[in-house]
This record gives sequence, structure tokens and C-alpha cells, in this order.
Amino acid sequence: MSRQNTVLALVRSQGKFLLVRHHGPEESAWWLPGGVVEPGETLLEALRREMLEETGLYITGQPYLAFVVEFQRETEQGLQEAGFGFHFVCEVSGQFQFADPDGLVQSAHWVDDAEVVRLLSAQTWYDCEPLRRWLSGEVGAGAIYTTRIK
Repeated sequence: MSRQNTVLALVRSQGKFLLVRHHGPEESAWWLPGGVVEPGETLLEALRREMLEETGLYITGQPYLAFVVEFQRETEQGLQEAGFGFHFVCEVSGQFQFADPDGLVQSAHWVDDAEVVRLLSAQTWYDCEPLRRWLSGEVGAGAIYTTRIK
């Protein structure tokens, strides 16, 4: 089984949170900007590339790690590591333009902070609890979580 690491951007501005809307199994599902770390890329290179592809926005300043989620897949052989989701706090500049080579992103929007967890909960495989805890200030930067996926 292959391991797949992802980077995800946590971008807030003036009481709003940046989300992208995807085509896919969960029709018009909301998601955090980000994606798979390609071979040879650093985490921050992947984060900058994914932000630009999915939103047209440029990351400014130095992103910092908010939290990490280790994904474990349930298999007939037991639990196996499936990868890590690195969630970075970022600041951005620019205007929305979409050049997503995967064709998944429909649009990007600034949504109220209060709506973020509710919108992301449509992703049945994504555990919103780490994000909820980070948004509420219950945990500091660098927290590590483990979640099981099928």
C-alpha cells in the first residue's frame, strides 16, 4: 500500500476562512486548499504550488505548522499507515484564479469561521475534530492526531 502525504492550508482573514469547492464523490464538497506532496517536493513547496493551482493566491510570509493528522487505513492485515496531513497556517495575497490541473476545484470562497467545521464535515473520511480543536484554541501549534480511514 502506498503512503500519500498531503498539505492543507488554514487561511483566515477578517473573520473569514478560505475554502475551495470540489467536484467529486461528495458533490460540491467544501475542502481546505491543498493536496498531495509530489516526489521531490518539500512540504512548503507543495503548499505554495497547491494554493496557486487551486485558488490563484500566493502564500506570503512564512507558513507555520498548526497540526498534523496521521491517517491509518483499516485493512485485512490490520492498521497500516496511509500518510500524513500537514495543516499549515498561511497568509495569502492576490485574486482568485483557477488552474487546477486535476480539474477538481470549482471555486474558492471566504466563509464565516463559524461555518467551517460544518461545511467540511461533508467529507465523510475527514475527521474535523483536530480542526475544531485548533479553531477553538484548545490546542497549540504542532499537535498530532491519528485517525482511521477505510
